[in-house]
Amino acid sequence: MKSMNQLISEYTSQIQQGDLPHAYRGILEFIGKLRADFANKFPQYEVRNVYQGRMDITFFAISSQELLSKELKIAVVYLHEKGHFEVWLSARNRSIARQYRSINWEEGFGQIKVFHDENNPDAIIECTLTSNPNFDDQDQLISLMVQGVEDFMQTIIHLLN
Repeated sequence: MKSMNQLISEYTSQIQQGDLPHAYRGILEFIGKLRADFANKFPQYEVRNVYQGRMDITFFAISSQELLSKELKIAVVYLHEKGHFEVWLSARNRSIARQYRSINWEEGFGQIKVFHDENNPDAIIECTLTSNPNFDDQDQLISLMVQGVEDFMQTIIHLLN
């Protein structure tokens, strides 16, 4: 295992090369643009601010009145280590999330493939939106993300009703 000094030295070297900060800024700018697109297209939803994470996860949350009344939210998530986007059904806190995990969500989603990573206490149910995002065609990527999140959210609302 590397010492903290070795790790920080490698980190500093990567920062000095310039690619890492540029890529990180690009991810954050895209997610900010995606968030703004959701806020503009869906004024009926509450779209929260972007959480930047610690270079592990970046996300923003979306809620509808139906979800808020049940203390639930949808998180649009970029997982840095995997390099892909997911959408999660999450709760206001982990105690509420545990209550909803007893529901057999998979049966109600039809063609949408959902799962729950047991190592993820912040999600009730998850869905990969894209495991290979094309940041060079951001309009196409936004379109893909908006459609995937909207389908996921509408299915959740339908299943809760």
